[in-house]
Amino acid sequence: MGLAGCGGGSDGTAAGPAAGAAPSAPVVTTLSGTAATGAPIQGGAVQVLCRGASAPLLATTSSTGTWEVDTTGQTLPCAVRVQGGNLPAGQAYHSVALRFGNTNVTPLTDLMVAHLAGQSPAVWWGNSGPVDWSVATANALEQSLQSLRKALGLDALHGIDPVADVFKAQRQDAMDDVLEALRLALERLGMSYQTLLASAATVDFSMPDSFRVTLRETHHSVTVSPGGVVVDGPSGGSHTLTLNVTASGFAMPPVVVRNVPMPTSQEEFCGWVNDPANPQGLSQTMQGASGRVDIRSCSFSGSVGRISAVVVVTSPISTSMPYDVVYTYQ
Repeated sequence: MGLAGCGGGSDGTAAGPAAGAAPSAPVVTTLSGTAATGAPIQGGAVQVLCRGASAPLLATTSSTGTWEVDTTGQTLPCAVRVQGGNLPAGQAYHSVALRFGNTNVTPLTDLMVAHLAGQSPAVWWGNSGPVDWSVATANALEQSLQSLRKALGLDALHGIDPVADVFKAQRQDAMDDVLEALRLALERLGMSYQTLLASAATVDFSMPDSFRVTLRETHHSVTVSPGGVVVDGPSGGSHTLTLNVTASGFAMPPVVVRNVPMPTSQEEFCGWVNDPANPQGLSQTMQGASGRVDIRSCSFSGSVGRISAVVVVTSPISTSMPYDVVYTYQ
């Protein structure tokens, strides 16, 4: 009788909280991530809308593309949209969060949303948030990831979760390199991102072979080994040039020149490489040294040029060396 009087109610069940006791505090949760397209989305307006919420949570992306909102008390799943900032007018990217924590917003996550929704992410979002939450399931998101990997055909994507993996929007980050390659491939082919989205929204998510080949080539060009040099060429070019240099028998870090035209003849190629003012000239391979390049032989065939030369360096030291360069246009 004494035990019953101490702990239970009149029906024998456990007593509730003492009168006046404060209710338990909700578990604190957040959603955060990186918004990027190969470069950070800076100053982008972030909207996070969780299931059952009447209004979105708001944030602004930082100079590095990062963002965060307090989702305490919200119910999963949540949808995320980023627009504005340094994005073109009218462009938006989307993502879906099935758990709290890191959720990125990039063209890759946008493509995944298109595939799981079977329509444009902008249409799926509607005027005030997702019009159909039923597609936001773990199975659907996993299937869209597998379809994305198969469609794009990049080995690097097999070790990447575009939604959940923490990354930095900077070169030599595996995720950012894929995003940069995607951007360059679309530019090189003159293909609109909306065309890519339309393909993603289909059941099979099929990509033309030409796009897959171009994407692999651009991905190779942006994943330069550490120490390599990447520069932008003049506007108007549609090729990426990789210069592999061997100086005195030692291989030097590669030099990648983006957005350059490809020569149409050996005469044109050999004229370019001996022009110090041309971004495809041999002077680009000297990486800050001063001097001159004496060409001994020059040839060009298909998309590959070869130079044998002697480099005479006058600064920062005085020396001369045999110099062989392979120019590969992609």
